[in-house]
Amino acid sequence: MRVAITGATGFLGLHLLRELLDRHRTITVLAHAGSRGAIDRIRAFLEVSAAPDELVRRLPERLRIVETDLTLPRLGLTRADFASLADSVDVIWHCAGDSRIDAPLAELRPTNVEGTRHLLELAEVGRRRPRVLHISTAYVAGGRRDGTVKEELPDDSGGFENDYERSKYEAEVLVRDWAARCGRSAMILRPTTLVSDRPGLPGNVLRYMVERAEATGGCAALGWAARLPRRVRPVLRLAAAPDGRLNFVPVHEAARVMTRLADLAGSGGVDVYHVRHPHDVPIGVVREVLAEFLPVRLRFVDQPPERPTGVERLAEAHTAFTPYLTHRRGYDDSGVRALLGEPRSRIGVDRDYLVDCVRPGRGGRRAHAAENVYREHGRADRVDALELGGVLRFRGLAPRVEDLREGIAARLWRVPVLAYRVDGAYRRRGALDLARHVHVHPAGVNRLGAAVDEALADRLPRDRPLWEARLVHGYAADEWAVVFKAHRSLLDGASVVEVGRRLFGVEPIDTAPTPAAGMNELGAGERLRCLVPPSTRPFATRGLTGTRRMAWLGLDAKRLRAAVHDTGAEPDALFLAALTGALRDCPGVPWRRGPKPVWALVPSAAGGWARAEPGSHARPTRVRLPCDQADPARRLALIAQTPAASGVRWGLRAAMSPWQVDVAAEPAQGWLRRPYAFRGSSMVGAVPFGGVPRGVPFGVFLGTFEDTLYVSATVDTALPGELAESLCASWSTALDELAA
Repeated sequence: MRVAITGATGFLGLHLLRELLDRHRTITVLAHAGSRGAIDRIRAFLEVSAAPDELVRRLPERLRIVETDLTLPRLGLTRADFASLADSVDVIWHCAGDSRIDAPLAELRPTNVEGTRHLLELAEVGRRRPRVLHISTAYVAGGRRDGTVKEELPDDSGGFENDYERSKYEAEVLVRDWAARCGRSAMILRPTTLVSDRPGLPGNVLRYMVERAEATGGCAALGWAARLPRRVRPVLRLAAAPDGRLNFVPVHEAARVMTRLADLAGSGGVDVYHVRHPHDVPIGVVREVLAEFLPVRLRFVDQPPERPTGVERLAEAHTAFTPYLTHRRGYDDSGVRALLGEPRSRIGVDRDYLVDCVRPGRGGRRAHAAENVYREHGRADRVDALELGGVLRFRGLAPRVEDLREGIAARLWRVPVLAYRVDGAYRRRGALDLARHVHVHPAGVNRLGAAVDEALADRLPRDRPLWEARLVHGYAADEWAVVFKAHRSLLDGASVVEVGRRLFGVEPIDTAPTPAAGMNELGAGERLRCLVPPSTRPFATRGLTGTRRMAWLGLDAKRLRAAVHDTGAEPDALFLAALTGALRDCPGVPWRRGPKPVWALVPSAAGGWARAEPGSHARPTRVRLPCDQADPARRLALIAQTPAASGVRWGLRAAMSPWQVDVAAEPAQGWLRRPYAFRGSSMVGAVPFGGVPRGVPFGVFLGTFEDTLYVSATVDTALPGELAESLCASWSTALDELAA
C-alpha cells in the first residue's frame, strides 16, 4: 500500500510518521515548498525518540519528499506532476494545519480550509481512488459546553469559541461533501488537546497558550510581578466552571490509536472517531499548571468580573483561550472502543505531567533537587534554563554514536558526579544508560550553529542525571562535533573544563576503581549554601521565551594577553570592560542608558574549584557594568575597583532597586589549552557556553583553546536574530579600544 502524508514534520505528524514507518516500506511526504530540511527534522526526531539505528540509516531510502504548497491549486505542482502524484498513492493522511488558536479566520482558512480542498482534489483525480484520513479536532463541537459530544458530523448551531474551531469545522464539511459527491471513503479523526513532555518536539497547544500569555498582553506587562513573593502578586479573576474539565492526550498515544483505526476497514462512507485520554483533567488542576508560569495569582470565579482591574483588562487579549475554562463536556468514543476495546493509557495526565508539557524537563513536584542546589531569585521553579557546557570540534571521520558511548563509558568513572541523580536534598548514585544521555544529531551543510541552537532548546529531562552529549556530523566533510551540556546542579563553568579533559583526553584509559558503597549526601556546608539565594534577578524585558540561540567568534589569544600587558588589568576585568563596551555599541541590546544600573552575573568560587571531583562549586555574584561611561579606560578602572555585590548587601540592594538589567557573563580562563583527541580525531576547537537563568536575555562567555580565544553569546530567541553575532563582534571591537 502506498501512503502519503502532509504535515509530517509537525507535532502530531512526526509521531504519525513514526507509526507508519513500522507499517509501510516507503512513504511519500508532502512537505511544504522550501522546507529542504524536512528529512533532517524527521531524522532528528527519530534519534531523540530512540528509533532503531537501522531505521534512521535507511530513512532516505524509505521517504519520498515532494515539495508542495497546500494553499495553491494543484498543491503548487504542474499538471503532469499533480496527476503523477495522484496516481501514485492509495492512502492520504492529511495532518497539516494551522493550529494557532488565536489567529483570525482570514489567516487560518488558506491552510485549514483551502488546503483541505486542494488535497481532496488530489484524491479525486487519483486512479487508485485513495482513501482520505483527515485529522480534525474534538473542538469542532464549538461553543457547546455541557453534555457529551457524539462521534458524528457536527453542525454550527452552537457557534464557536474561536476562529480556529470554525476553520476546522469548515474543513470537515468539505470532507463530508466530497465523500458524498464522489461516493468515496474517508475517516475523520478528532483528537482532544495533544500534549507531550518529551523535549525536542515542536510546540504543543498547551505550551503555545502559556508562551503567548507570557509574551503578549498582561503577563508581559507584569514582568515585575514575577519578582514578588507569590502571596503578594496581583490577582487575576477568570470565569471558570467549578466542575469544569478538559481532556489532554499524549501525542504518541494518539498517533498509535489513529494508525490502528486506519488499519481497520471503514464503512465505505465517512467514519468519525474521537481520540481521547481515558480520564479528564479537573479545571482546578489546569489552574495549578497555569499558576506555575504566570506572574499573577489566578482566582476562578463563576462570572466575569463586572469591574475588571487593570490586570484583568490586560488579560482580555487572551479571550481565545479563556472560554475553555468553562467547559464541562465530554467526548463519546464508543466507536473507538468498539473497534479497539476499552482505552488504556500508560501515562497519568496530572499536574506534574502537564507542567512538563509546557516546559519539558521541569518535572513539576516530582523532584526538588535543582531548586535546592541552585535557585533563581524570585523564580525558584524556573530551573530548566540553567544549563551550561561547550561545543567540542574534532577533525576527522565522525565516529558512530555507539563508539562515542563506548568511549565515554570507559572514561565516565573519572567524573563521578555525572552518575548522580539529584533526589530531594540527596545525590543518589545509580546505573547509567548512556543511550539516554549520548545521542546522534545529523546536521545539514554549514548547519553546526543550528544544531547547537536545537541542543540549547531541548531541556534536560529531570528523571535522570542532568547531562547530555550530542554527536553532530554532516555540517562539514572532515569535521564533527560534540555538544556537551549539564545542569548547574551538577557542574559549573570551571568544572566543565575538567570534564572535557577527563572524557576526551588523549592519555590512556585507566581501570575504574571500585566505587564506594552507599549514597553521597550533600555535606553540611553545601546544605547551608542551598539556603542562600544566589544573586540573580529577572530581566525586565517583555516577551522572553526561555529558548536560546548561540553564536561564537574565534580570535587570536595574543590579543587578550597583549591587552593584559598594556593595561595591567586582570583578564576577568578586561573581559567585563569589553562586555560593557559591547553593550553600549551593539545595536539591538535592550538596556537603558542613564542612572539605572546594568549588572552582570559572574560566577565566584564557593568552597573552591580545585576539588578532586568536578561539580557545582560556584555561585553567581553581581558586578555592576558602567554602561553610562563613554571612556573605555574609565570603564575598566571602575570595574577593577568595584567588588562583586553578594550576600546580605546585595539582597538589600536588589529589594530596593526599581530597575535592574541582568547579563550572564563567565570568563572561563581555564578552558582547554592543550591538544585532545578522540580515537584518532584531534580536537580543533572548544567553544564554551554558560547557564543563562530564565528571565535573563543573554549571556556572554569567554574561553581559550590552545592559541584561540573564543567569545560566545547565548541570546533569547525573543530578541533580534542577529544579536548574538553582533555581541561577539562588538566585544572584539571593545577589546581593541581597551588595548589602545
